[in-house]
Amino acid sequence: MSSRTLLFMSVPDAYKNENKLRQVFGESIRRTWITSDCSKLEKMVNRRDRLAEKLETAETKLIRRANKIRTEAIKTGELNVDMCLDCESSNPAWSHKVKRPTHRLKLFGEKVDSIHWYRAELAKKTEEVSNLQAKHQNGEVKQLSAIFVEFNSQADAQVALQTLSHHQPFHMTPRFIGVSPREVVWSALNLSWWQRIVRRFAIQGFLAAMVIFWSFPAAIVGAISNITYICTLIPFLGFILELPDVIKGAIEGLLPAAALAALMSLVPIICRICARQAGVPSKARVELFTQSAHFVFQVVQVFLVTTLTSAASAATAQIVKDPLSVKDLLAQNLPKATNFYISYFMLQGLSMSSMALVQIVSALVFKFVTTFFAYSPRRLFQGWAELASLSWGNVFPVFTNMAVIALTYSCIAPLILGFAFLGLYLVYQAYRYNFLFVYDIEVDTKGLVYPRALQHLLTGLYLAEICLIGLCAIKGAIGPVIIMALFLVGNILAHMSLNDALTPLNTFLPRSLDAEEEMLQEKEDAVAAINEERRPRAMAFWRWFHPNVYKDYAALRQKVRRNVEAVSYTPEEMRTAYWEPCVASPPPTLWIPRDKWGFSSHEVMETDSIINITDEGAHLNEKNKIVWDKYDPHLPLRELKTLY
Repeated sequence: MSSRTLLFMSVPDAYKNENKLRQVFGESIRRTWITSDCSKLEKMVNRRDRLAEKLETAETKLIRRANKIRTEAIKTGELNVDMCLDCESSNPAWSHKVKRPTHRLKLFGEKVDSIHWYRAELAKKTEEVSNLQAKHQNGEVKQLSAIFVEFNSQADAQVALQTLSHHQPFHMTPRFIGVSPREVVWSALNLSWWQRIVRRFAIQGFLAAMVIFWSFPAAIVGAISNITYICTLIPFLGFILELPDVIKGAIEGLLPAAALAALMSLVPIICRICARQAGVPSKARVELFTQSAHFVFQVVQVFLVTTLTSAASAATAQIVKDPLSVKDLLAQNLPKATNFYISYFMLQGLSMSSMALVQIVSALVFKFVTTFFAYSPRRLFQGWAELASLSWGNVFPVFTNMAVIALTYSCIAPLILGFAFLGLYLVYQAYRYNFLFVYDIEVDTKGLVYPRALQHLLTGLYLAEICLIGLCAIKGAIGPVIIMALFLVGNILAHMSLNDALTPLNTFLPRSLDAEEEMLQEKEDAVAAINEERRPRAMAFWRWFHPNVYKDYAALRQKVRRNVEAVSYTPEEMRTAYWEPCVASPPPTLWIPRDKWGFSSHEVMETDSIINITDEGAHLNEKNKIVWDKYDPHLPLRELKTLY
């Protein structure tokens, strides 16, 4: 559905109805969803869900306490194993003097029975949420300026995407296609066109300032890589020179690389927040924004600032004595920064690949959480069933920057290419395994992160050419300077031409692919034979350098299954597809463990009139621990995701 659904931003009030949109796009429109202001409803739904979770925790705590007392009573002989209280006519908790969960309403407020209070509050909140949801579903609330429009086919959606929809500037634009309901950033849909412009420039200014001021801690990290020179300039650091060579080597080699990696780990978090504040409407676009901003940080801080500070710190004494010799000294000491990046490549290659494969931190966290914080079957299920997710904006810029460093230093210190290859190869193997068996990719960017990373690689060529121009100019080699300047200009022109050629292909769906797809479906065998005759077998390197011939759409499409069943949707799924989740969010189902004394059945009977609750699929064992069947397909929380 998402492939034929468009998101229009900044829609005028006159166009917030399906009839008006049909006048613009014709009868190709199948369905529309007009977004509404759900800020109040979202808070109420969150409050309702928190109350339900607290009630579930209190119920589970009460059941475990009762089960513990009964188990101890059996061991002491006070209770016979065959005895069981009638849970439908009595309160087992009071019969066995089980302490019921309580809490205070405020810091020094009245102490109340948690289960009774949560039940009463949940009943009121559920009714309030249901009434407000009905108003949103009937269009009786404030509408926002964003509309989702589903078309009859993907081709119709592509035509609408490339059509200028409104005669006023900044109206019904920007527009996006392929945005899945789970990837919508709903908070960004409430922005007008002028708010989006102001926020965009404000965020860009903030990120530019961050790049500049982030240089100070990054510069300190880079200076540590030449701690020996710094110790000779700063007397109170002289004790470092007396340390064993192994420790000094770790301080100069591993410590700066580890500190730099820890420092840069904060950047994607900040960039992702900035993207949401700038009004980016989908999580995929947020990742693309984060990828670009994070890459700028990586190049400036991890590479440029660290390289210059490392080279400058190695020649600080000479620069102080003769400031005019700074260019010559930097040219001499610039290759020395290679040692830092060799350590950086090896640290990233060995540590990141091993940690990615072993997943020791995730295993320890999982064991710790399931041992000490397994308050309910829900927590056990979530800890077991939810796979680790991966954010493209965190991963790609780090390794793209490693490739940029290798390309830049390939002319200054070619030895770095071998270490870069080794480090990147180890990381590739580790991530390849995790992508297949470990990670769950929640955000689908439709493959756009890869071509953007390839575009970022050209930064390495620019920096290498500029660096060679500077080194040749310092030596007074006019001829090589002119040659490298011509290469730089040619690289810029080629980059511009590449963007002009590929940007439309990355944004829109070519109509020729539809025709070729139909031809392949009708005459698959004949086309395959024609392709084989047209493309004679060639050597491996020839195929490598001509992917446009040997890896084009027709060649790759034959390797993809065609007998995939089309996704079908129920009427309710189609009706609520692009509603904000809180508009159609049902009350959660409480899941408590079953005890063999029937106490959980009593709690189910008491609570079921207020909210759905079940004790199936989980029980308490002899040690009063919660046990659940991991392979039961009918667990209360197990559900199939709808693929939009």
